[in-house]
Amino acid sequence: MTKLLEMKDRLIRFYSKYETYLFPVVKFAVALSLFCMINTNIGFMEKISSIPIALILALVCAVLPVNAMIWIGAILVLADMYALSMEVAATTLILFAVLFFLYFRFSPKDGIVAVLTPICFKLNIPYIMPVGCSLLRSAYSVIAVVCGTVLYYFLYGIQQNAATLMNVVENEDTTSKFDISVGQLLSNKEMYLVIAIFVVTAIVVYVVRRLEVDHAWTLAIISGALIEIAGLFVGFLVLGITGKTVWLLVGNVLTMLIAFVLQFLFMNLDYDRTERVQFEDDDYYYYVKAVPKKMVAVKEVTVKHFGNTASMGKRIDHSRPVPTPEEEETSRRVIAQELDIDEDLLK
Repeated sequence: MTKLLEMKDRLIRFYSKYETYLFPVVKFAVALSLFCMINTNIGFMEKISSIPIALILALVCAVLPVNAMIWIGAILVLADMYALSMEVAATTLILFAVLFFLYFRFSPKDGIVAVLTPICFKLNIPYIMPVGCSLLRSAYSVIAVVCGTVLYYFLYGIQQNAATLMNVVENEDTTSKFDISVGQLLSNKEMYLVIAIFVVTAIVVYVVRRLEVDHAWTLAIISGALIEIAGLFVGFLVLGITGKTVWLLVGNVLTMLIAFVLQFLFMNLDYDRTERVQFEDDDYYYYVKAVPKKMVAVKEVTVKHFGNTASMGKRIDHSRPVPTPEEEETSRRVIAQELDIDEDLLK
């Protein structure tokens, strides 16, 4: 454990020292992952669906605020939808308007959450988002998770129905275009199930981790994982969705591992050294429970100054070339104290 605490301490110092450079690198990596995901799944406009374009846009996002990724990603999606169909692009625009209203109204500072959610869906570990957000951020962060979830299922539905939409486009049936683009979203029962479970998980994790009990974060992590496993497993059985049980279990195991890493980094408490303090003022009587964080013990280093004759110089007259016996005795005594040795050794 000491080695892990030392690594954590070095990591924190390293990030604090190079934060100015590391955060843009993180934004670049996240933005590049998002744009590559968009190009891979719905890259209907070939002119903008290329790696060089994704790299350039990711570099731009690295120097802009986090919300720039959302705006640029939305523009890419709208361009791809326009290349597929004007009606699909209109449906996407309406959907973005609703999602942007929810996002900027309730969680405008959680842009990284909204971007990471569809990426985690693609990696089959979306279950970490409601758990991680409730551990590290406010309860309103679940709104960003919901927006990212809706976006993923909408884009996934468009990808699955791309062939049908192209056939409809050729026949120029405007009504059918709207029906397919809107219907694949509104009739997606799996999406509603996932959103409901994510919201419940986020609320439970947030409430539990704020309880005044020992190991609150551990209880919150386990509670969140169990709710997701039980809720989604039962929901999949009711809806008749098959083939997702294995990834449900694997994804939640990975979620717990990642969540415990977050706990180690941000809330690693030493409950064995818990202290309870009582004090009062003119108006209140206070009961305080203090739980210290696990920290690496700082080694005390004693620095010895050899040959420091500053104090000695105040008592020795340097105007004479040869010191008197009394001055020699004073010099030996001072040097012996500085070196922590027997004075007789200097005779």
